[in-house]
Amino acid sequence: MNTLLPKDYFSFDLGNDENWIGKSSQLPEDIEKYINITCFEIGYNKFETLPDSIFRSLLKLKEIYINNNRIKEIPRSIGLLKKLEILTINDNPIKSIPIELTECVNLESFAAINCELESLPEEFGNLSNLRSLLLSENNIRWLPISICNLKKLHRLELRDNKLTHLPDNFFNLLNLRQLDLEGNNIERNDLDKLQKALPNCQIKI
Repeated sequence: MNTLLPKDYFSFDLGNDENWIGKSSQLPEDIEKYINITCFEIGYNKFETLPDSIFRSLLKLKEIYINNNRIKEIPRSIGLLKKLEILTINDNPIKSIPIELTECVNLESFAAINCELESLPEEFGNLSNLRSLLLSENNIRWLPISICNLKKLHRLELRDNKLTHLPDNFFNLLNLRQLDLEGNNIERNDLDKLQKALPNCQIKI
């Protein structure tokens, strides 16, 4: 007989497997009782919203996967998750990132591929522990100057956006090893400068 209570679970999983097309659109009423979970996975379902209260209770979360849903907004309460390391929101109609996300100071990986993002918060550079940033297939026209503060960034994917230029101090990202800029309208002269400034980085243009 299973006697585990919600507080004893460490992972909440409603799918997140592309071979399993979920039908869930609502979270369990008692989800906020799962206070010890560190991994929250609801990928490949039919969620349209997430309650702002959810992250006020699940403060131990380290990984969040909400990819392949119909979610339009990330709850602002996400800024309370000081232990968050991985956030994946791919394939959702999300147009903006709440400024509160930049308070997740331990975030190492952020993936927002094929959303509808138009920009990033000016304070995005506060995510000083970020190592992987995947933003391909969006509508991003410009990057905040603060992105150049991401000194630990190793992988940056910006394929198929609407960028025409990069911040002046973009060359300061000396730890970059993978950079994908294909499908943008950045001037060739700027790309040549970039390749010279980051000789140890594999750049796709």
